[in-house]
Amino acid sequence: MSRPHDDKRHGRRGRRRGHGGGDGRKQPRITLTPEGFPAAIPDEPPPSSAVFVSDESLARYPWLPPRVIAGSVWRGPGHLRVQIDETGTAVPWRTGPGSARS
Repeated sequence: MSRPHDDKRHGRRGRRRGHGGGDGRKQPRITLTPEGFPAAIPDEPPPSSAVFVSDESLARYPWLPPRVIAGSVWRGPGHLRVQIDETGTAVPWRTGPGSARS
């Protein structure tokens, strides 16, 4: 007797779905600068920049990489988390009681 999961007609990943975007929706065009790079989108916040982690922060948190994105949060041993600010200084992030998400 054939069971539904024994049916090999659809291959390993199941039925194939169309990838042509045939539902009629069009993607918005991306505006390019004269150099050919994507232009900034109005009313969007600027992207965070990469910063070098300060020597003091690297000494305190040796598991941090030397260059990170400003505002990023890194988890170290024992679930200690630190956030890197725009100057490259690492500060504890969500520490102490009551800082867990509800």
